[in-house]
Amino acid sequence: MLRFANSASCWLPNNPLRGVARGAQLLLVTLGLTATSLAQTAPTVVSVADSRTLAFNLVSRGQPTPARAIANTLLERNPNDIKALLVLSRAERLLGDLPAAKQAGKRAWRAADAPEDRYTAAMLTAQAISSSGNKIGAQIWLRRAAQVAPNDQLKATAVRDLRYVRGTSPVALSFDLSVAPSSNINNGSKSDTIEVFGLPFALSGDLQALSGVEYSLGATLSYKLPAVGTWTLTAGANVESKHYTLSSSAKAIAPTVSGSDYAFQQLQVSLAANRTDADRKASTSLYVKAGQNWYGGSTLTRFAGVGAARQYQIGERSSLQVNLGAERQWRQDNAQRSADVVTLSSTWGHGLTNGSAIWVTGFVRDTASESSSIAQETAGASLNYSHGKPIFADTKLELSIGYENKRFDRAQFPFVRREDQTVSASATMIFSNLDYMGFAPTAELSAKRTSSTLGQYSNDDLGLKLGLRSTF
Repeated sequence: MLRFANSASCWLPNNPLRGVARGAQLLLVTLGLTATSLAQTAPTVVSVADSRTLAFNLVSRGQPTPARAIANTLLERNPNDIKALLVLSRAERLLGDLPAAKQAGKRAWRAADAPEDRYTAAMLTAQAISSSGNKIGAQIWLRRAAQVAPNDQLKATAVRDLRYVRGTSPVALSFDLSVAPSSNINNGSKSDTIEVFGLPFALSGDLQALSGVEYSLGATLSYKLPAVGTWTLTAGANVESKHYTLSSSAKAIAPTVSGSDYAFQQLQVSLAANRTDADRKASTSLYVKAGQNWYGGSTLTRFAGVGAARQYQIGERSSLQVNLGAERQWRQDNAQRSADVVTLSSTWGHGLTNGSAIWVTGFVRDTASESSSIAQETAGASLNYSHGKPIFADTKLELSIGYENKRFDRAQFPFVRREDQTVSASATMIFSNLDYMGFAPTAELSAKRTSSTLGQYSNDDLGLKLGLRSTF
């Protein structure tokens, strides 16, 4: 008869050689002398700590069957034995029983208190889930492991494994969540009156700038398809939803409207192909897309488009990307506002020696439409800067400035052709020290001013956007 003696000894996964001599003796007692044990009148007493150590040594040496037997015996004594559950999870995975390995890992996670045990439980559960083919589930558990890691080295291991699993998974899922108070959620005029032929005209409340809060939620799902020759194929779907609430002052200005009148949703599906040159210094991307969006609860636009991009690696620190896209937009509210849009853009990026980086983007866009309020030519540029070192604590800083010019093709009022000039700037802080499971809160302060030859289109917007960003 085998019986455990009480022991306060601590067993740790990173100490595999502890008690090897006594463990070898215990193995003989447990596995080799069963008949002798049954014949004895007095029970054989062994240490719980020695049993745990032996079980770990066995599974580490590729002997999962006896390790599982010892772990199950320990669990009969105490169903919440953390060390036994950890050994059992690893042993079951080596034996190919992935559901049992996952179950043991989750039991260990629920029962664990020490950071080391929670970390090991999360890693073992992630391994079992990944081996079963659920790569997204494995990524969630690896994020948990990174969150509870007792030191930076173990956290780096979890992050490394997360990136590996993500790279081998055909499925990728990402989210974008933000809350953004704004002084102008409806892109309304900064003035309550306009002047036409020298005469003042009052603007209705819904045409004036209305303050409020924007709530935005987006999700992107992509799936890697089988390659065709040297081309990799990816199918994707993206959904975006924006909802608004008006401030009390906005409700006073425009009592007949509500935040739901400005709600916006969009659904898009796409298929992309990518090929890297043999020298790996450049690559080509092609895509097709189609989708629909809604505004104020009604269908606004259906669209379809194609595009191509060429990326170049320039030296060790710089890159250049050139994009060309064409899109057809079918307006559902007014067919005359349907449009054909062609866009050409280019982005140059450069990494600085201190870890900082800059991006410069320029673009031109031609929009052809029967509607004088839609047909236009647009040109713009932006400069983005990411500071390499934290500005304080572990908080990172990103800065952006931009300029855009819109020239409409035809006059919307007699003898007046509309032209808008917009300048914008933003500063974003990423609070990495508040990271949770690889997601850090962000705060973006932005300002935008548009000056138009038609006064009702001149507006200002000052906003604060609070969101989340993945840190790995």
